Amino acid sequence: MASVFWPCDVARSGFYYGWDHPALCVAGVLEVEEDSQADALLQRVARSTEAQVLIKICGTPRILGRCVFSSFARSSYPQPDIEIFCGPSRACSAAYIYYHRHDENSMRFYALGSNGTRFFDLQDEVLRLSLKHDFSHTASSRSVSNTGQILVNQWNSAKSLEQFIEHEQRAQTTVQESNARFKETSKFTAINKKFQCTIDGIESSTNLLWRVVSFVFVYSREFSIVVQQIESRVRKLRRLLRGVQPVPNGDVRLRSSQYIEFYNTLWIILNDLIIGIALRQFLRQDRQAFLHLFKLAFEDKAVHKVRQILLWLDSWPAGLKLNTELSRFYSHSFMGLIALWNRGFRSVIPLIPMLLSTLELGSGFGVTMALAMMCDLVCVFMAHVQLCYLVSVTVYGHLLRLAGSLWNLFRGRRYNVLRNRTDPWDYDVDQLLLGTILFTLVAYLFPTALVYYILFATMRVLTILVYASLETTLAFMNYFPLFALMLRIKDPQRSPGGIYMRVEPTKGGNGVDVSVESHPLSLGVTFSQYVELWEQLAKHYHPFRLVWYVMSGRVLDTIPRTYIHSTT
Repeated sequence: MASVFWPCDVARSGFYYGWDHPALCVAGVLEVEEDSQADALLQRVARSTEAQVLIKICGTPRILGRCVFSSFARSSYPQPDIEIFCGPSRACSAAYIYYHRHDENSMRFYALGSNGTRFFDLQDEVLRLSLKHDFSHTASSRSVSNTGQILVNQWNSAKSLEQFIEHEQRAQTTVQESNARFKETSKFTAINKKFQCTIDGIESSTNLLWRVVSFVFVYSREFSIVVQQIESRVRKLRRLLRGVQPVPNGDVRLRSSQYIEFYNTLWIILNDLIIGIALRQFLRQDRQAFLHLFKLAFEDKAVHKVRQILLWLDSWPAGLKLNTELSRFYSHSFMGLIALWNRGFRSVIPLIPMLLSTLELGSGFGVTMALAMMCDLVCVFMAHVQLCYLVSVTVYGHLLRLAGSLWNLFRGRRYNVLRNRTDPWDYDVDQLLLGTILFTLVAYLFPTALVYYILFATMRVLTILVYASLETTLAFMNYFPLFALMLRIKDPQRSPGGIYMRVEPTKGGNGVDVSVESHPLSLGVTFSQYVELWEQLAKHYHPFRLVWYVMSGRVLDTIPRTYIHSTT
């Protein structure tokens, strides 16, 4: 008994055609009188340009045998009586495994795994790069057998092969219809060429604009989230332009990837604009409340409260006797920096309504633009805290390294720079005496420097947490796979994550029917790039990492934007 992959929608008698390698896979049935006619028709189709692409990935189709359907239906699936022309035997009975012939325009297809789109040899560099933004595949290193992939290609191409044959049959029926279709095809080809030229012109103009914008933004993108968000929006628009380009060779999996990328980007932009317009109305209605909150947050909390804490630390807080001279120097220096910043802030206060109007205008371009502007405002209006933190962490770091060097001195060891290790060393009495004097100075000055460092390190951590929250929300709005999720619910066969065999009993209960079905794409694969982005954010802003940086005297900073761009 031979195993035959039979289409679920084919239930007519005739000569069936398909592939005999790696398994007997039937693509359709030809209703002709003799096998020579069927073979000649199939050979003419195989010589066409469209069929050559199909043959490259599936193999050469051929006439496999004859099938006859009886009027008695023993199953919900077609069960013909077949005669096999090729193979070691001309068996008349077969074990059928049914599959669905998906139309190319339906965007449905079979895939061995979530990385099924990787098995085509892509000649277009732009389209190959566009798969980077497709949520229906990951960079899995799992190998898939070539035999199984060829069989899946045959299932996906069976309907296209039948359409090629029907086109050839209609072309032989009447010459007039063929000429009309040729004119229509020529007209469509001319329109398609014009459309392609238009798209190429827009793409080239966009590339030129992209180079100019990149040249202008190259030095400012590392300092402004707004500039980076504008760059991200331009990148999305370029992605939309790529999405309307025709896919070469009619590759259904590449078309599906381009389809998901295009509409996911479109949905993200539209939702961004809708939420941004709603936020704009909210800001416009509560303008006075936001102005009051703005002044309260940045003037009262970030200036007056910090000044009160500095005065409290300079007056021996909680009975802790700090070094008076060093504490007064710290206190006066930091209050001088804060007063200088406050003077500049007061000069900006009359412009705050204009700043809020700019925020409202930015919300009209999307909520991501408003979030990017908020990130930049946090950086600008907390610059005095950043400056005081950099001064305190510099002093703390030098004292910490000096204490480590003195510790090696008293142990009779010295750090070897060339070999990156500590080696035993004999010190002179003068060196030990100088080390003792320096250790005394460090021991008396270190608590004072530590207290002020803890104050500004805590404020810096709080600022980074606010900034990280805004940045995480911004990343959520920019890269959330909304359309991929909706497509998984609406039609999972457009984004398959694997195949399985479904076994169900026949109508009479005497046997079973086996059909090939698709697993829906798993949520882990759908959110793979988003999870990777979240891991980068969580790794950089992990509490243990922040605490370790505070204790070791390293500078706390926000996540570099190159990490986010590398994952998207």
